[in-house]
Amino acid sequence: MFQAYFSKMWTTLLAVILLTFPKNVATENNAPACPRGCNCVGDLTTPSSQLTIDCTQGLPYIDEKQLTHQLNSLLSADHFIERLTSLTIRNTPLTRVPASICKLVKLTALRIDNNRFTKLPDNCFIKLARLASLSMQTNSIDGLQDGLFDGLQNLVTLELTNNNISYIGLRVFSNSSDLTSLRLVDLGNNNLTSLEPWWYYRCILGSKTSPVRIELWGNLISNFTNELQFKFRCPMKQHCCTINLSLNRVPYLIDLYTGWNIGSGSLLDAWYCLRNIDGTYPFDMGGNYYECDCTDYPFYKLASILPRTGLLDGVCCKVTDKFVSPMTERLFALSVPLSEFTCQLSDCCPSKCQCVYRPDNVTLHVYCSAANLSSLPLDLALPPKSYDIYKPDANFSSLSYHLPPLPNSQVKYKLDFSNNKFLRRLERRPYFDNTSILDVSNCALTEITVEVLKDVSYLSLINLRGNMLQSFPREAATVNISARLLIGGNPWRCSCDDSWMIGWLQSLSPKISDPGDITCASPSRMYGKNVLKSTVDDFCVDPVKRVLTITLSAASSVVSVVMILLMTVMLIYKLRVKFFKRFKFHPFDRDECVGENMEYDVFLCCSSQDEVPHGRRILRELEANGYRVCYHERDFLPGSLITDNVGQGIEGSKRTVCLISDNFLKR
Repeated sequence: MFQAYFSKMWTTLLAVILLTFPKNVATENNAPACPRGCNCVGDLTTPSSQLTIDCTQGLPYIDEKQLTHQLNSLLSADHFIERLTSLTIRNTPLTRVPASICKLVKLTALRIDNNRFTKLPDNCFIKLARLASLSMQTNSIDGLQDGLFDGLQNLVTLELTNNNISYIGLRVFSNSSDLTSLRLVDLGNNNLTSLEPWWYYRCILGSKTSPVRIELWGNLISNFTNELQFKFRCPMKQHCCTINLSLNRVPYLIDLYTGWNIGSGSLLDAWYCLRNIDGTYPFDMGGNYYECDCTDYPFYKLASILPRTGLLDGVCCKVTDKFVSPMTERLFALSVPLSEFTCQLSDCCPSKCQCVYRPDNVTLHVYCSAANLSSLPLDLALPPKSYDIYKPDANFSSLSYHLPPLPNSQVKYKLDFSNNKFLRRLERRPYFDNTSILDVSNCALTEITVEVLKDVSYLSLINLRGNMLQSFPREAATVNISARLLIGGNPWRCSCDDSWMIGWLQSLSPKISDPGDITCASPSRMYGKNVLKSTVDDFCVDPVKRVLTITLSAASSVVSVVMILLMTVMLIYKLRVKFFKRFKFHPFDRDECVGENMEYDVFLCCSSQDEVPHGRRILRELEANGYRVCYHERDFLPGSLITDNVGQGIEGSKRTVCLISDNFLKR
């Protein structure tokens, strides 16, 4: 153990000695030398245009102050100031940009990556007017202050990925007359939480042959602010660029449009105006944080109609109880049916109810089934215009209304108040005018007034099934009803006073969806009978008298018919001989096999002992009368079984004649 300890101690001591020992003898003569612990690529003694300083080998033992001093001494040499055009400093513990860099006015490329810079100096980069490429990736830079890159008209690429940038000054990128050559702004994987619309002032400098690319992927952007007071108008100067906003924390696509005042009309118009010169969509909004509810429904609808718009490229729904992705795979918004993009409204919904806005159905569903309602919710009081009830952070605790307001004039309510056993009366409500479906089935309604019937007559569907309705008011016959009706399962009263309903309901039969369930419950004589198939007599005539009359009439008719039939049969029986002789009619003198194609008319079967003389005599008489006879002695096939011949003879003959005798029976 001690040996390992001393070995480690000697290794550390040797490293310290190497770092403090002069890199080469040239330092004693005040010649330019590479900083201790670093590796330099480029000639330090003669004029050179490129220099790379990599301090990987010296970390973590390099002192920042000493390194800064050495770099300033090295880069302050006249030949570097006059000739150096490309400088790379990487893998150092530096937290500040050395001041000597700001004097290298001939630089066209500056790469200071993988250091520990936290803040960039003012009035430094603006002196490097020839700079075309600036890279400060993988540092700890926390922000970009105004004026940082002013005057860099030759700058083409600016790379700042993998930093801690959380803010960007309003004037850094928002002056289209500055940074006119800039074509790449890479701010990926930083800590930006909001974004100003400075992208437009960059993008209008792009062209088809030289487009602008702005990388903002992997930040924490969830808000699109507009302190620049930017208002996009169509037509404005067209742009040509791509803005990569993928893998941020954007919950809604609409936030980008509203935050930056893009388009006051339809989404299609706004998308059309936002297109690049080449017709492509500039924003890449791919990510997994989208709520995928009704808020962005216009985007999902447009993308389903015009899939080539690029609106939803890479857009994935956040995995929740609503959207469960198998095996944690990404759930692309384009794969979700439009009917699934809904909003659950809780703060502005009646107690014990659920309110769901379904833009694909153009309905706002209010589910109050089995909510113990004793009356319908009152009319709503519209919230202030500043409220957006379709955003999850909306707070309506101070607003006194019972139904959520409709988002626009095209949307209709779909009201489900079913299974409320305390709901005995259907009252008028102003929101019926904006309702398409009203379901009050399986409640305890006992009456429907004419006024209410007029209010709901133009709905798409009225469900009154399973209530306690016995009749409609007689004035209902004057109401023009266009709604589809469900009124079965009620205890309808079928008395003579209600007989008017028969004709009325029959006239509405094309609009009644459950005609077979509209049955009588009273009086008892009408129980279970279908109202639409009944007549006024069924409702008004006493069935006992009607049955008695019908029974007596039927009985007398039956007796009369039976008497006539008996007399006719008796007369025919007594005169049967005369009938047979006169009309040559015998009921059994008919050929039932007419039309059947058989080989024989008769199969004659007898015992061989009766063949002479009886069998052959019967054969001659049958054939003398024109009958084709199958006779065993003559027509059976030799060599075949007797049973087969008999079977074939029977099947091929219309009739079978057997000569029954003692000999036949004994066999």
